[in-house]
This record gives sequence, structure tokens and C-alpha cells, in this order.
Amino acid sequence: MINEKRLKVLDANLLYLIGAFLFIFIGAYVQQKSLKFGLLITEYVLILLPPILYLAIRKINIKKSLRLNRLSLKHGLMIICITLLMYPVAVFANAVMMLILSLFGNLNIPQLPTAGNTSEYIVLMLIISISAGICEEVFFRGFMLKGYEALGKNKAIIISSILFGIFHFNLYNLTGPIVLGLVFGYLVVATDSLYAGIIGHVANNGFAVTLGFLASFLTEKLPLEEAAAAEVPTTLALLGSVVVFGIVGVITGFIAYRLFRRIKRDIAAKNDIAIEDSSILDEGTSLNNEVKKTTFGSYVPLLFVIPFFIYVAYVQIAEIIKLG
Repeated sequence: MINEKRLKVLDANLLYLIGAFLFIFIGAYVQQKSLKFGLLITEYVLILLPPILYLAIRKINIKKSLRLNRLSLKHGLMIICITLLMYPVAVFANAVMMLILSLFGNLNIPQLPTAGNTSEYIVLMLIISISAGICEEVFFRGFMLKGYEALGKNKAIIISSILFGIFHFNLYNLTGPIVLGLVFGYLVVATDSLYAGIIGHVANNGFAVTLGFLASFLTEKLPLEEAAAAEVPTTLALLGSVVVFGIVGVITGFIAYRLFRRIKRDIAAKNDIAIEDSSILDEGTSLNNEVKKTTFGSYVPLLFVIPFFIYVAYVQIAEIIKLG
């Protein structure tokens, strides 16, 4: 019997290096020239295309590697609910990071594009929500997650989520993506469908774009003089956000977990397997004697990416300290 080619840790890390190089040196350039057009180039050419080409060149089964399996409508709707319920948890995670950074000085938080009218809202939904949701999920919950499964499913989810957060190369937006990466990763593995991650990612980004649009609309309609006069110190405001979103996140996160357990029970019943907490995500079921053997050389590509992230973090912290 011929052994089927499968992704390994080295494959995942090589693609990560390629994607990071393209994102840093080409993505940043095209986005400076034209933000919206640059984002489209970044998503479809620099993030989506490399994993597809890699799999095609290596003659590795694309459908199986990326988990392009059907997802029921019921589970798709539940995944949207889970994602929205986990949104406060992701905001809490980012708020904690920014609270820590605020202790060094004044923050200079990069602003995401915000829609000022309906046509801009539709464009941003197509770019930031749909395009990013498809392309980034193929890269991370498709290719990266599958490559790291040589170490076990749980480790694959955690490591790919951390690398997803680092890939943003922005301390202000590091911990939130890691949390969402964990959510999408567990959903993809539980359902054995990349569409679970895509739906979740699209829902999350679409919700963020919608909130930005509503905030912009309210800003134009409501007077801001009183709000400006009542401005509070950044650190105190962030501390309040951490407390509020922490409390809300505990409640919504618990509900999201219950929905996730419901999805697992549905799949367990369908496949006629015993329902255990680790039944779907048990590392023992995913390890293979051939693919779990990884060496230090498999991680060498990361040695070219992590130092750059550390440099970016140093620059951002230095800027915060300078702003005092």
C-alpha cells in the first residue's frame, strides 16, 4: 500500500516563513499604496495562494489536508453564536495586553478601517470579514493546523493559534487573535470541517466591522463635548474594560462552551462513538508513529520569524515609553 503524502511540522513552518516574508515585505508595501486594494492582494495572493500552491506542487490531497468537508446548517448557525459569545473574551484578552502596555506610557493603538457610509460598510465586509475569513482560515486552520497535528490535535490547535496571533505583528492585537484562533481551531477539529473556522472568522470580523460602522454613525449623530470633558486616564479606562469584559466573558464563554459541547454530542451521536470530554480532541487518536517524529530542523523556519516579531514588539514598547 502506498503511503499517502501528508503535511508535517516542517511543511507548516516553511509556509509560515514564506507567508510572514510576503506579508511583511510585500503586504505592507501594497497596503501603504492603497489600503483596501492592498488588503485584497494580501489576503488572496500572499495568504491564500501559497498554501494552495504548496499542496499542489507537493501533490498532497488538498481536500483532505484542508478539511474541506461538509458542515450542517445547524452547526453553522451554532458556530456563529459561539463566535459572537466568545467576542467579549477576545476583547478581554486584548484589553489585558493593552493594560499592561499602558503601564509603560501612552498608547498609540493602530486604528482599523471604519465605514462611514453604507457603501464603505459593504466593501469592508467583503474585504475584512469575508476575504480575511476565507484566506486566513485556509492558511492557519487548514494548512498550519494540519501540519502540526503530527504533535497531537491539542498541541496543534494551541501552537497554530499562537502563531496566528504572532502573524499580526502587533502587540496591541496579539492576545485577541490567539483566543479566537483557539476557538476556531477547536471548532474545526471537532467538526472536521474548515468551514467551521471560516464561518466563525467571517462572523467575528463582520461583527467588528458592524460595531465600527455603528460607532461611526453614532459619533456623527451625538455631541461629543461632554464625553471629551469626562475623559478618564487610559490605564483606568482599560482597567474598567478588563473588569467589565472579564465578567461578561465568563458568562458568554460558559454559554459558548455549552454550545460547543452540544456540537460534540451531535457528532458523537452521528458517528456512534462514546461521548467523553476528550473523545474528539484526544491526542492519542491523532498521533502517528511516522508523522510525530519531528526534529529541531523542523522548527528552524520559525527562527527567522520570531526575532522579527520581537523586534516589532521592542519598537512598539519603545514608542509607548517615548510618548510617556
